[in-house]
This record gives sequence, C-alpha cells and structure tokens, in this order.
Amino acid sequence: MKRILLSMAILSLAACSDQADQQPPAANEGAPVEANEAAQAAVPSLEGEWVVEQANGKAPDQIWPMTAEATKDRFTIVSDCRKMSWTFKQDRNLIQFTPAAGVECARVRSPAELLADSTVKLANTVVFADEGRTVQISGSGGTLSMTRR
Repeated sequence: MKRILLSMAILSLAACSDQADQQPPAANEGAPVEANEAAQAAVPSLEGEWVVEQANGKAPDQIWPMTAEATKDRFTIVSDCRKMSWTFKQDRNLIQFTPAAGVECARVRSPAELLADSTVKLANTVVFADEGRTVQISGSGGTLSMTRR
C-alpha cells in the first residue's frame, strides 16, 4: 500500500511539474495572424486618377493618351473625345466591371481603345504595386497597366 501511495505522490508531483514547465503563450504569438490580416486589409482601392501606361505589356498604339478615373463605384477611361465607363465592385484583389453609359465620338474606336474596352469588360483581378501607385487590371480579355496621376 505504501508503494502505491508513493507512486501516486510521484506521479502527482510529475504532473504538476509538467504544467510548471509549460510557459503561458507569449503576448505576440498571435502577431503573425494579426500581421497577415493587416497586410490583407492594406489592399488599395482603385479609386483615383490613372494614366494607362500599357495594354498587354505594350504602350497603347495611338495618338491620344488614355487616362482613367475611378470613383467609389464607377471606372471611366478617357481617350480624346471618348469616355468608356463601367460600374465596378472591388473586393480586395477581385474586381467585377459592368458596362455603363459612356460618351462616344464621331471617329471609330482605335485598336488601343478596343483592347482597353475588352480588357476592362472581362477583368476579374486588380494587382497593386509600388504602395498602390501602380495597378494591373487583368482577366481573360488581357491586361491594362496604369500609374496614379
């Protein structure tokens, strides 16, 4: 009986010392998750004024520079006398554009304007770089690269 009591006392003492050896979680153990959440929350908005620098990796081949403006839910590309517009919904790096009323002019659309239109219409991703100063809008229609004005 003494052996059993002695064994139980040793096991109890060992169990207590195991808990004592375990240290409470450090205050910053949750930091990687919090840092990841902060990085995810830091995706910039498309809102602002932009210059279209490239379409599918090349400078737009046209006389008129293309600029873009994004407000809370509307995206417009201006090229000479033409304004092509879409409404959009951005959820972090995912985006969805819906054609909206724009302004046409008497001339035919340039190849760069046609490419910009098809790219934006079919885009589903926005990827920002340079702390939100550059963006690529892409999807099955191609890629537009823009810089903030």
